[in-house]
Amino acid sequence: MTDHRDYLDRCHSVAVFGGTFDPIHYGHLTVAEAVLAHFAPQRVLFMPCGQPPHKEGVNVTPAEHRYQMTLLATCDHPGFDVSRMELDRPGASFTIDTARQLLAVCPAEVKIYFIIGADSLEQLLTWKDAEALLTLCRFIAVPRPGFSSKQSKETVRKLNNKYKERIFLLDMEKTDISGTEIRRRITEGKSVRSFIPRVVEDYARAHHLYREPFSFDAVKKDLQKRLSPKRFVHTLGVIKEADALARHYGANVEKTRWAALLHDCAKEYSTDKKIALCKKWGIPLESANIAHIDLTHGPMGAESAKRDYYVNDPEILQAIRYHSTGHGAMTVLDKVIMLADFIEPYRDDYSPLTQMRKLAYTNMDKALRIGIKFTIKEEKQAKNPVHPISYEALKALK
Repeated sequence: MTDHRDYLDRCHSVAVFGGTFDPIHYGHLTVAEAVLAHFAPQRVLFMPCGQPPHKEGVNVTPAEHRYQMTLLATCDHPGFDVSRMELDRPGASFTIDTARQLLAVCPAEVKIYFIIGADSLEQLLTWKDAEALLTLCRFIAVPRPGFSSKQSKETVRKLNNKYKERIFLLDMEKTDISGTEIRRRITEGKSVRSFIPRVVEDYARAHHLYREPFSFDAVKKDLQKRLSPKRFVHTLGVIKEADALARHYGANVEKTRWAALLHDCAKEYSTDKKIALCKKWGIPLESANIAHIDLTHGPMGAESAKRDYYVNDPEILQAIRYHSTGHGAMTVLDKVIMLADFIEPYRDDYSPLTQMRKLAYTNMDKALRIGIKFTIKEEKQAKNPVHPISYEALKALK
């Protein structure tokens, strides 16, 4: 359990942003930025609720997942922080309990603001111990779709007349991003890039929070849009050939099919995009790779499979990573994917193809040696660099 004193015992002004954050989205982050700009609290403290009292009977994502997504979305902002206070406190999450707990932890002169939607102003006096809450804390009301500024100003005026300037309206444009809509889009496999930070999307998808894991057929359908028709036909050919090779040599068929499906998923990116992704994803841009950027499509394919389709099996990712270069310690799965890539049934003819197909089911290593030697020869003739690990693979296959 977190020590709730942490940095709060040195925090003289804090704007508490409570909510389910299921998931946290750009609307939340925009509001938090506006609060920092207009009210200058020392921290905007995101406070994921444990058991929201207003959502009884509603299916809410487990609290720990909502906390982790909120932390990932805010941790690199110096003015934001996240508290586990309501998660760790048993029972329903009432604002008055949070206010009292904060007052017990923060310095005596602390100013505490609670950020609420303008739609909550009308119900504020119905909250638990509302009158005590209004004497202990201040409130920042955020414009909400469906509530006019005139209506909100009038409600604030009435409350402030009674409680002496405890409520402030945040002057900003209304944000209209819905957690319900985000969850629905993820469930339906639609893009949410414009709604939530990528780290939040990655976490949600990796933990299957709003949808089941990607199916093989769903990824294949997506790749059909992502790849050119010729590249997609090649992919189908590699799947077919790899499946047969895996059954013949005793490799895991399910892993083989996934590696075959995704082996070229990053093949058709532009040169500049490949370079940018290598830098972003930490893929070493060795001299051979810089001179012949296509050598990076294996490592990028493995990263793309992990980041875009949440494939985490290390054997699948390794087979994708080395399918075009080989390496010095190839597994049966690695060999199957590399050989299938060489000899799949829709391949345009090249000089050793017939010989490799004849050897494929009797001497896989020899077939691969022929293919790697041919590739090295072709690259040298084209004055392209050859990756050193291809020589390691050739040596190991002897």
